[in-house]
Amino acid sequence: MSQLTQQAQQRQKKRLFTLFALLLLVAALLLAGWWWFFLRTVESTDDAFIDGHLAQISAQIAGRVERIAVQDNQRVSKGQLLIELDPRDRQIALDKALAARAITQAKIEQSTAELTALQATVGQAEANAQLAEAEYQRDQKQYLRYRQSGSAVSHSELDAKAASAKTSAATLLAQRKNISYSQAQWLKARAALAENQATLRQDEAEIASARLLLSYTRITAPADGYVAKRSAEAGNIVSSGSVLMYLVDNHIWVTANFKESQLAAMRPGQRVEVQVDAWPQQRFQAQVDSIQRATGAVFSLLPAENATGNYVKIVQRVPVKIVFTDTDITRYALAPGMSVVPYVHVKP
Repeated sequence: MSQLTQQAQQRQKKRLFTLFALLLLVAALLLAGWWWFFLRTVESTDDAFIDGHLAQISAQIAGRVERIAVQDNQRVSKGQLLIELDPRDRQIALDKALAARAITQAKIEQSTAELTALQATVGQAEANAQLAEAEYQRDQKQYLRYRQSGSAVSHSELDAKAASAKTSAATLLAQRKNISYSQAQWLKARAALAENQATLRQDEAEIASARLLLSYTRITAPADGYVAKRSAEAGNIVSSGSVLMYLVDNHIWVTANFKESQLAAMRPGQRVEVQVDAWPQQRFQAQVDSIQRATGAVFSLLPAENATGNYVKIVQRVPVKIVFTDTDITRYALAPGMSVVPYVHVKP
């Protein structure tokens, strides 16, 4: 009985060993098939994350925070008010600029009126000069005629005509001087008008600058997105350039850092399946958008200097941009920084 029992146990061990060997062979065949039909045509990496545009919302002028119009993680639309600074100082500057423009406009009106009056004065002076010219010609002719008359005219009459001719000549000269003076006054008024007009343009520029600075007291969203990392509080005194919050844009993509040895068959437009760590059971559809034309090490703070010292070859990684093609991706709270694993189908 003992011998039969030992033979039965040996046969049972052989069957178990054979079964275990068959299981190993099947597992090896399945693994080889999986690699042949799937892994051989797919490139993946766990050095990947969701990326997006992060806009720094900063103050363009110094001032005191008057009001915070949004909350943390709130969704906002382009142009929506985020933060309002105290506008009183900027409003006063705008009012002063508007008052300066009103004064300049009054001066322009006054200069225009003076220019019109001086134009009339020049015309009157020219008319008076023409009249003096006529009187001078008349008196000059009478004097010549009296002097050519000989004994028919007395010396007193001849002297009177000579005096009249000299007086007419002096009057003509004075009227011509008056024309020159009136013209000089007109040119002076025209220069003053041009100066006031230039001042008006300067005032307009000051008003535009004051309005622009006043608009900076209302900080609005540059695009649709979500508020993040808000650091501003009502009552804070902020300086120009201070970061008050961040705005995360709605448009997101995947930045995957593949090894350089994985890029031989990778091309833009290839289909990608993205597995997000937050939803491991979900596969999001995407496609390769572009491949960066430089490795990540090139942009590091201290790039490697392989020409100095001993050289150790390190496989470099190249960022690849992958964009989502799923239409229902907005149902999931995907955010920049989340870890993902992309599977790029490099062969159809």
